[in-house]
Amino acid sequence: MSIADTERPVITSILRSAPASSLRAYVSRTLPDCSPIVVSNRAPHEPRPEGGFRRGAGGVITGLLTLADAMGADWVACARTDAERKLAAEMRGPLTVPLLQSKGSLHFVSPTREQYEMYYAVFANPVLWFIHHYLWDLANEPVIDERIHQAWREGYVEVNRQMAARVVEVGRTAPRRPLVLVHDYQLYLVPRLVRQALPSAMIQHFVHVPWPTPQYWKILPKAMRDAILEGILGCDIVGFQSSLDVRNFLLTCEENAGLQVDEHERAVLFGGRVVYARQYPISIDVPATSRLAASRGVKRIEREIATWRPPKLIVRIDRTDPSKNIVRGFIAYDKLLRYHPELRRQVQFWAFLQPSRQDVAVYSRYLRQIRQSVGRINSEFGNEEWLPVRLEIGESERKAMAALRNFDVLLVNPVYDGLNLVVKEGALVNQTDGVIVLSENAGAHEELQAHILSINPFDVEATAAAMHAGLAMGAAERMQLNDGAREVIRTNDIARWISRQVQDLRDLVASGRTPAV
Repeated sequence: MSIADTERPVITSILRSAPASSLRAYVSRTLPDCSPIVVSNRAPHEPRPEGGFRRGAGGVITGLLTLADAMGADWVACARTDAERKLAAEMRGPLTVPLLQSKGSLHFVSPTREQYEMYYAVFANPVLWFIHHYLWDLANEPVIDERIHQAWREGYVEVNRQMAARVVEVGRTAPRRPLVLVHDYQLYLVPRLVRQALPSAMIQHFVHVPWPTPQYWKILPKAMRDAILEGILGCDIVGFQSSLDVRNFLLTCEENAGLQVDEHERAVLFGGRVVYARQYPISIDVPATSRLAASRGVKRIEREIATWRPPKLIVRIDRTDPSKNIVRGFIAYDKLLRYHPELRRQVQFWAFLQPSRQDVAVYSRYLRQIRQSVGRINSEFGNEEWLPVRLEIGESERKAMAALRNFDVLLVNPVYDGLNLVVKEGALVNQTDGVIVLSENAGAHEELQAHILSINPFDVEATAAAMHAGLAMGAAERMQLNDGAREVIRTNDIARWISRQVQDLRDLVASGRTPAV
């Protein structure tokens, strides 16, 4: 049996043009006998000190809000901060929170501050994050010592146990069959724990980060990596961003666990059950992104940009995460200025960066390296009239959108990335026929490779050459690339991401391959 791999064209066109209410109606008709529960580390909204909530940051939360809104889902999340722990302690039952067009029920799990620290800051970040993004300097790191073992036992395993227990509690009171939608690398143990308590539940885990090769997983001790793999194999479907991630997952099951794998069906036999692996590249909400790009606030920032920008503008929008490869991007820009002195005073590299995980030492060191790289370039090449690199550290959705509307070259060169939504936003909203320079190791490369300039993220010479090619490219070719990328994004939008998952879940129900209620 094969579950659906392709979108029905009629449904695709309807969903692309439909309001959110139509998407909810479609999901309700397609999975009428399910009670969805979204499970993630962070909640969709964070409590404000003065009262009320602010929306959580990041593209993943935006995608999950759309998913939860479309499905009418309950949401289970960790209380990560003192404010959230206080709120969880005061709650009597679930908390009602805004989604997009509707409201949802949020169920907090409240580990202790120490448990959460071990789970998130010691084990999930950096150990798992660095494995997923191939970031370890293996000659020296990691050192799996008692601190890591303790963080695994008393942090990662314990918080996953608490999260699963809350999901089971919500699932047992659900009016229909629980449909549990678990997200990301922090919660790999949840599916199997839920399966053991709710054998009739339908369970999907979506992995937002790259899935590494079987050999790279062997950085972890066998007991840890086996528990992670067995945990995620509690699912009916495991979703990934790219076909490469699916292949690496199947290889991991086969080589590291000795499991029977069907490469044609993209399925694994585990515990007498069939677990399917599928790619669902996440995307953006095209109408909402377009509205933000055309907003008055963005246009005001664009007018400010026009007062200082030189004729050519290179842009990058990123978190200050080592996986984003920001320093190599500056090295490549340094080479661009050396090899093409005619560009000096004609180009500026605007890096608008969001500080990331500054409580983790490796991230704070990386931010220092970024500042040092910028300082060296500006000191060597700059003068009173021209600053080669404009570095801004901060958070502003409107400023990021204004930058994306105005780039001549957008540099997106991660070491590895699950997908990268910035490149999709840039392809959609850019108004200057800008050229995208994209790492071949970004998940979005699979969809966009015909419409961008592809680079190896470690090759700074090639990156410099690609930036120059983008700046020197003729108007007709720039327009052709930009139009092609924009069409891909409009076709493969957030509604398609949701509908493909819904169709595969429906096909599983229809096939009778899921456990009976």
